[in-house]
Amino acid sequence: MTRVPLPSALPTRHNSKMFGLGMIALAAAMPVTAAHADALQTRIVATARATPTVRHAFRRTLAFERTGAPRKTYVEQFDPSRAPAERWSLISIDGRAPTPKEIAKSRKANHGPIPSYAELAAWFGSPATRSEVGGGVLYRFARLPAGTFKIGSHDASADTQVEALVNTSGAVPFVERVRMTSNKSFSVMLVASLRSITVDQRYRLLGDGIVVPSDATSALTGAMMGKAGTMQTSTSYSEYRAIR
Repeated sequence: MTRVPLPSALPTRHNSKMFGLGMIALAAAMPVTAAHADALQTRIVATARATPTVRHAFRRTLAFERTGAPRKTYVEQFDPSRAPAERWSLISIDGRAPTPKEIAKSRKANHGPIPSYAELAAWFGSPATRSEVGGGVLYRFARLPAGTFKIGSHDASADTQVEALVNTSGAVPFVERVRMTSNKSFSVMLVASLRSITVDQRYRLLGDGIVVPSDATSALTGAMMGKAGTMQTSTSYSEYRAIR
């Protein structure tokens, strides 16, 4: 399930550790309607389901920008070989070493689910239109299954459209880019509203044959007490290392 945290500049308290989730606009060809998952979708879903979520250690860099606040950047390390409570460690904040208090706070924070290609299995088999593009296949989904795309406690799945590009240039096809867009407004806590959400995700294939997140961006626009606000988040994943 993809879950997007709400920005404090808009409706609620912002949890900077939850989102871990970029792509470019995709060129379109004439789509072919598919009422059910085709063979390539079925293969992608099977690969995603078989993808291990705790096989690699990696570094995650998160940058947050919101209306009325300075940009904040956090660097974290994930190591599945450690005890569950110690797998996430805070490396830096805005380029400096974290204080003991910040480290202690990070250890208690909710870092969200471990980012994984396996998340695609929850929705990629849904009905979609299919277009052949250079080096791949582009799928468009008019909506997502219930519970697969949440903004805070709000389930935006039914109002979210998705474009997913499958890279078919190699021996193993995989989803390389995903864009999720929702433009239906909804209220939050009676005093705020969100007008639009866009989430872009990119994946890459490692040398060991496992597909992993590469980078992600999200953009939210809305208003609180009549005042417009935005939040943008960018996340990158690097230094993947297999844990045996």
